[in-house]
Amino acid sequence: MEAVTGTGKTTVGVLAAAAAMDADEKVLILVPGRELLDQWYDVLRRDLPAVPVGRFGGGHEDDFDVHEILVSTVQSASKYQMLRPRMAGLLIADEVHRYGARTFARALEPNFDARLGLTATYAREDDGVAKLLEPYFGPVVAGCDYERGLADEILARFRVGFVGVNFTAEECERHDDYDEQARTLRRRLILEHGCPAEPFGEFMSAVGQLSEGGIVDSRPTKDARRYLHAFSKRRQLLADCRRKHEALAGLAPLLASADRGLVFTETRQSADEAAYILREYGISALDFTSALKPWERKERLEAFKRGSVRVLAAPRVLDEGIDVPQADVGVILAASRSERQMIQRMGRVIRPKADHRPATFVVMYVRGTAEDPALGAHEDFLDQLTDVAEETVFFGPEATGAEMLAWHREGRA
Repeated sequence: MEAVTGTGKTTVGVLAAAAAMDADEKVLILVPGRELLDQWYDVLRRDLPAVPVGRFGGGHEDDFDVHEILVSTVQSASKYQMLRPRMAGLLIADEVHRYGARTFARALEPNFDARLGLTATYAREDDGVAKLLEPYFGPVVAGCDYERGLADEILARFRVGFVGVNFTAEECERHDDYDEQARTLRRRLILEHGCPAEPFGEFMSAVGQLSEGGIVDSRPTKDARRYLHAFSKRRQLLADCRRKHEALAGLAPLLASADRGLVFTETRQSADEAAYILREYGISALDFTSALKPWERKERLEAFKRGSVRVLAAPRVLDEGIDVPQADVGVILAASRSERQMIQRMGRVIRPKADHRPATFVVMYVRGTAEDPALGAHEDFLDQLTDVAEETVFFGPEATGAEMLAWHREGRA
């Protein structure tokens, strides 16, 4: 089932699990990480209190001998046969698009006769959906898009502001140099070394394999490594653009007026820097990254939910699944080329609020680069936004923090 973030996919999963209990079937729920493992476990214990629910992975080793429902990380489930012969079972795959990777697809056991995949966007940058997921799960069932979610009031109304900034002269020179290297090497890798041009994920997979070639001095291996270096450096410059951080400082009054906010970054370093900047302006902000221990992430998420931490800055940890219902402002410092990731980030912010206030979403980009909407960036995503956002506004480099705050308040009036 494909439905935008925040429209009740977890509820559908719980109802499917309840129906499986009535049919005397075991239920395996696959999740991509520890936070979702605990989140699903807590929801199932709350909503199906009479059903024995266990966990597998993340330090847990429960099984179907004692439990009717197991929640498992896909990493753990892919190493074992979870459902024994002659058992009837339902497999629910949360964030199902993640399991199009061959390693994770091993968890999709054929002896589960009933199968349900849940995702906000059933898309990958490789052929994993067509080759691995569709043959296993079958056709997509359309769930809930933005238009229906807003009409049914299961999504919050929202406004989007795009903030364009410029590189410094030094950043611009370095970016253009890496960009030219990456473009030249990409053409060579496709035309001379046989890498597929599309989809992009397949191209990157082929380049990664070439970069690991046994003959270090071979031209294909050298070209692949040079491309990956240029690609990484170009992305890092976009993620760590100095004027994006200056613009974030300008957004401090807006974030201070919000209930709670999320800042999405590309790297852990950028998340740490973003949180530091906001703390300098008196906002209780923390980074939320994979470098933290599980208990530290849980503690910070609880502090955010209580309101003692007002802003979390995260690279990609919050992109999928983790429930953060209190956030009403989202800021993207590094816009992803992935439509799926952009939709998921929006979903963290546009969950309905108790007081029905609208959400505010701010997307920063460097003008004249692959992030720039004027050059075709996020075209499909923007088409969706234009149809359903209450307002989509573009701000230039000259926009002040006071202007952004006034725009935010205008939407809440």
